[in-house]
Amino acid sequence: MDLSVEGKSERIPPGSHILQLYNKVSEISGVTARLIEVGLASSEKCLFAGSPTSCAEVEQGLTKAGVDVAAAQEAGQLVFLSERDTLLVGKRFDPYHLLSTHQTFIAQALREGWKAVRISMDMSWLTHEIATPEQVLKYEAASDAVFTFQNAPIIALMHYDYSKLPGALVVEMLKLHPIAVVGKFIKRNPYYLNSEQYLLKILRVNREKNRVVAV
Repeated sequence: MDLSVEGKSERIPPGSHILQLYNKVSEISGVTARLIEVGLASSEKCLFAGSPTSCAEVEQGLTKAGVDVAAAQEAGQLVFLSERDTLLVGKRFDPYHLLSTHQTFIAQALREGWKAVRISMDMSWLTHEIATPEQVLKYEAASDAVFTFQNAPIIALMHYDYSKLPGALVVEMLKLHPIAVVGKFIKRNPYYLNSEQYLLKILRVNREKNRVVAV
C-alpha cells in the first residue's frame, strides 16, 4: 500500500492510521483521490465521508485520474457518504460507534471478496459542534490501537482542519499517528506513542474524575 502527496510517496503497511491536518477543504481531495485510486486498482474497497462538496471534489479527482467512478460505485467497491447522521448515534458523536462502523466495513469488504479497505473521512465535518476534544482523542487512540496493533487490512486517513482545533489537541493528535500529512508534506512521526497505553491513560483519568464527582 502507498500514500502519495504532491508527487511524494510513502510505503505504508496494512493497519496504518494516518492524520492529515489541513486549513483548506480543497487539500483533502488530492491526497484522498490518489489513496482511493491506488486502492481501487489493488482490488480494495474504498470509502470517503465528507460534505457533498468534498465528495464531488474527490470524484472529480478520480475521474481526472482515469477512474470510472460510476462503475466502481455500481460494483460496490467505492462508497461516498455525505450524510453524517449515518456515522452518528442519533445526532451524537460516539467514538466507539464510529470505530465499529469501520470494523463492519472491513468485514463486509472481505466477505465481498475485496483484499482490504481504505477509509478517508473529513473528521472536522463529522465532529463539527457535536464532539468534545476528549471524544476525538478517544476515537483516534482506540482506532490506532485496533488497526495498527492488530495489523488490520485497512488504511484509515482522517482529515482535520487544524485552524478549528485547540493547539493542545493538535499536539495530542500528532502523538497518536505514526504518519501525518501537513500541507504538501508527508512525514513519519518520531514522537508517536503507544496508543494502547494512551487510551488506558484517558480511561484512568475519566475514572478519577467520576470518583471525585461521586464524592
